[in-house]
Amino acid sequence: MDRKKAVVLITPGFTASEDDTTWLPFLQQFVSAFISLRPDIELRIITLHYPLKQMHYKWKGINVYSTGGRGKLYSRPQTFSRVWKELKSIQKDFDISVIQSFWLTDTTLIAQRYCKKYNIKHVAYAIGQDVLKTNKYLKLLNLSTIQVVAMSQSIVNKCFETRGHKISEIIPMGVVPEEVTMPDEPRTIDVIGIGSLSPLKNYLLFTEIIAELKKDFPELKAMIIGTGEQEHLIKEKIKSEGLENTLEMISSIPHREVLAYMNRSKILLHTSSYEGQSTVIMEALAMGLHIVCFDVGRVDNEKIMACKDKDEMLRQLKALLSKQLDYKKVIPCTSFDTANAFIRLYGI
Repeated sequence: MDRKKAVVLITPGFTASEDDTTWLPFLQQFVSAFISLRPDIELRIITLHYPLKQMHYKWKGINVYSTGGRGKLYSRPQTFSRVWKELKSIQKDFDISVIQSFWLTDTTLIAQRYCKKYNIKHVAYAIGQDVLKTNKYLKLLNLSTIQVVAMSQSIVNKCFETRGHKISEIIPMGVVPEEVTMPDEPRTIDVIGIGSLSPLKNYLLFTEIIAELKKDFPELKAMIIGTGEQEHLIKEKIKSEGLENTLEMISSIPHREVLAYMNRSKILLHTSSYEGQSTVIMEALAMGLHIVCFDVGRVDNEKIMACKDKDEMLRQLKALLSKQLDYKKVIPCTSFDTANAFIRLYGI
């Protein structure tokens, strides 16, 4: 009798519970779509660094194993050993058809070694910073033996620049139609920014732009949703620019609440200096927003204004704020489209 086929996802982290929607929501959405489309496949998840504790647990009925690696370099041999042991355990009970690793990092390194030894198909998903030269794992990977999939064309271009490897498959990460379906509300937030408060996301620049806009639009209402290492610096910048009544900051909140704030916003200002494919841009389109961003991590759409510098961002924002906007909702790609594309690639 043929054994049941299995697909194993190896990821740096995964949500610790069904209640936590803030941890990599796009991955949660992908997994939910996959199990809905292919209930005949045994889906297993191995996560290396989060949750922090080593444990087996279930998420929506799926078996998840956390190695508890915690992102520590000194624990890598032990983490790899635990992943290997878990893969062997799965392989004992199921026919592993595909191992998919997320990010071209330690996840892909261990998957590459296991797949080579046991002749298993290996798909790796490159999503952004993992194709930059700063990724120490990139030079350790033999990309020619892996089916590498990019989240966007910009990742394809960057990977070829850094490694000379041409990625042939592009699969964008879509949104869940049901999650972005909300009744229309008054658009009381003029400009919103959503993301981690890291130097890469550039929210100090966001704050500077809001300060400039306030000169022409004194009643402007703006918001930043996120947490991160620059939170204190951004709060100080808001105070020094006199934006306390203009720019509101909200820390990490459930994903559904983030979408609700989007639904009350007019423009997403995305100041990130580098992205693979910005999930927040896809969600903003689905919620009807206009988007002003740098030319990174985006899809092609008439509602997206890609800018080369701060001055161009200001010009585009002033133009948008000065006219009547339409808030037609656009969904370029759903999570089911993403899952179906990977299923075809898996060949299962």
